[in-house]
Amino acid sequence: MIIALVGNQNCGKTTIFNEMTNMNQHVGNFPGVTVEAMSGRLQGNKNCIIVDLPGLYSLNTYTTEENISKEFITKNKSDVLINVIDSTNLERNLYLTLQLKELGIPIIIALNMLDELEKQKGRINIKELSKRLQLPIVQIKNINKDEIKRLINETLRISNMKRNIKRSEFKNKDEIIEKYNEIEKICEGIIYLPNNKDEKSTYKIDKILTNKILGIPIFICIMIIIFYLTFNVIGEYCSDLINKGIIVITNRAQEIFVKNNTNIILRSLIIEGFFNGIGSVLSFLPIIVTLYFFLSILEDSGYMTRIAFIMDKPLSKLGLSGKSIVPILLGFGCSVPAILSTRTIKSERERKMIMLLVPFISCSAKIPIYAVFVSVFFKGYEVFAMLSIYIVGIITGILITILLKRSNKLKEQDLFMMELPNYRWPTMKNTFRLMWNKAKEFISKAFSIIFISTIIIWFFKSFDMNLNWVSEEYSILAKIAQKISPIFKPLGFGDWRIIISLITGISAKEAVVSTLSVLTNTSVRLLPEFVKTMFTTASSISFLIFILLYTPCIASLGIIKKEFNVKVAISVAINQLIIAYFMSFISYQLSNFFLYFF
Repeated sequence: MIIALVGNQNCGKTTIFNEMTNMNQHVGNFPGVTVEAMSGRLQGNKNCIIVDLPGLYSLNTYTTEENISKEFITKNKSDVLINVIDSTNLERNLYLTLQLKELGIPIIIALNMLDELEKQKGRINIKELSKRLQLPIVQIKNINKDEIKRLINETLRISNMKRNIKRSEFKNKDEIIEKYNEIEKICEGIIYLPNNKDEKSTYKIDKILTNKILGIPIFICIMIIIFYLTFNVIGEYCSDLINKGIIVITNRAQEIFVKNNTNIILRSLIIEGFFNGIGSVLSFLPIIVTLYFFLSILEDSGYMTRIAFIMDKPLSKLGLSGKSIVPILLGFGCSVPAILSTRTIKSERERKMIMLLVPFISCSAKIPIYAVFVSVFFKGYEVFAMLSIYIVGIITGILITILLKRSNKLKEQDLFMMELPNYRWPTMKNTFRLMWNKAKEFISKAFSIIFISTIIIWFFKSFDMNLNWVSEEYSILAKIAQKISPIFKPLGFGDWRIIISLITGISAKEAVVSTLSVLTNTSVRLLPEFVKTMFTTASSISFLIFILLYTPCIASLGIIKKEFNVKVAISVAINQLIIAYFMSFISYQLSNFFLYFF
């Protein structure tokens, strides 16, 4: 049996889905978080599959994500629909309900957020509402186990009802007006909503946070504070603890191997290939988790939606709408969900522009690389250096977008509409759930892609073409890199070890640090000392610019291919490599010029 969760955006579907399936889907507070149908098995009933569909306001769809929901519902793929409704916005939610009812599929209403309605001293006559809609209703206040159990039982009870598929789209003006008149009659006399104190306080806060003059500066200040806490306080302290733990384990393993006279090749594989490679990446886990902790708070509170609102006007000058800020912000975490979230954008032209812009946004996978270089060459100015890196990426992306806009004859642009929910206190459950998800994702990547690439690097750096055990400078890897390295000398970094780290970085950006650790036979704690010998301040700036802008990871290119085609993916890979080389060359020359005088 397939049970589909369907409803407006921000109505709480994904939270209910998590409780029903015991999965940890990311719960966001702005459109675009769920961009494809997520599924999981019902707890205690493996025969029931629960599907969390992207939010939509009606079956008259416009965006890709809305089409995903519509196709799933109308193509007879679900046996029962759970229509999740925000009780604080009942009339708006009921438009979709009436359309779903026309389909003839068994429907149950999960009347959600009743706790918020009660806080506003509002009330709904639920029995009368159920009678007028002729649909069963289950009350949801706190999304606890008892409420979810009631919802499941009621859903299973109606699952055997007869199906009678009908037309569900109300396209002409008269039909739409008729349906809204019907909604007014349904709601008449059964809903009481007093003056909403939350709305008044939200309005007062919005007068400051979404102010035309203060809005963007406040957002920048918030991000500066987040970066400072992430890289200079919480994240740095936790990373140091993990570093110390890795060093203790590595030294202990080394002692055991020496004591037991372990084979030198096996010893090298474990210490250099595993501990130095994987350990160097894991030490940056606290920084990434801390950053996501703060971003989750921004989402859960409702502030992230305001960012989209205040950025609409400046983005419109680039031919983009405020909705574009969602992929851009997600891009700071990972390019893959950022690219997928472009499905929420109606305009095909805008989707392509955003998809080309997102890879220039510095993702969290590059943080370990920045952290190493910034700690060495910009001591005391870490926050300024980190912000500068992010700003350079954003400016480069904007310049590329402007060029695309001018070269593109299409002038179409979406009308920007976005619901601004009331401010809410972030829930620690959702916040820590997101942190746990990102930690799992990062560790999974460390023990899959990065582990495999680390072992491959160790092999190629340890053996020559005749598979003899040799020192690094005579290895297969050295021979390959030495052929390529002259191309990068004008950028300030021609060391073969650096070139190899860039190549492995295409598989996963975190692999750059692990590769350098393996190739220099050192731990991440001592890696900065080696970096000092391999780079100057000017070449380090050039290298960071190259890392920022060069070819996206394989996963990102795969998603671009999936969303468009192979040609677009190859074009992105080559174009970004060329742009990175050009920008890196300019930054190296300018850095040398200014450092000569200062």
